[in-house]
Amino acid sequence: MRLSLCFLFSLLITFLNVSPTNGEIMKLDDGTFEHETQSSTGMTTGSWLIFFKAARCPHCQKLLPHLERLSEDQDLYEQGIVLGSVDVLGNRGVSVRFGIRGFPTLVYLHQGRMYIYKGKSRTFDAVKSFVMGGYREEEGEVIPKPPTAMEHGMKIVKAIGLELFDAAKGKQGPAGYAMIVMVGILMFLFFGFISLCFLPSTKQKDS
Repeated sequence: MRLSLCFLFSLLITFLNVSPTNGEIMKLDDGTFEHETQSSTGMTTGSWLIFFKAARCPHCQKLLPHLERLSEDQDLYEQGIVLGSVDVLGNRGVSVRFGIRGFPTLVYLHQGRMYIYKGKSRTFDAVKSFVMGGYREEEGEVIPKPPTAMEHGMKIVKAIGLELFDAAKGKQGPAGYAMIVMVGILMFLFFGFISLCFLPSTKQKDS
């Protein structure tokens, strides 16, 4: 009997240590995202509002206090809504999987579907209204499953292509033009290397 009580107590302690709690924004990465959210296997840990961010993004810094308030909100807690954050630059796997092209981006994962917050106002009240029912105004998309290695590579290529397309249209500003120039130089060097290594060389005959 004592052994059973000790075993149950240890399970309870483990659950409390690993489960998200009210007032917490759980940091997620490529290695922990699927395990914590179970986004493609039933979502038994609840619905998740994921904050895709970058460390030096001023808009992300401005949004963070509102999300910290949301993590302490009793209504969200009672609805089983958990807040998580992903550093986009350090976790390209999750970011590419969900098609994240900018930050901050808020993605609500609920009952097997994902809803991207597109509201112009990123305030406590606006985001709360979205996750408490506003998301129903959108059709949403099926949550993508973790990609295979080949699918992941294809998604990376697609993401790079979209970034270059935006840069060509001037959406990225001076940084975008610099990226185009850099890619052009790399392609020139790459094809130059290929031509030196694989194309047959021509030898001049002695006269």
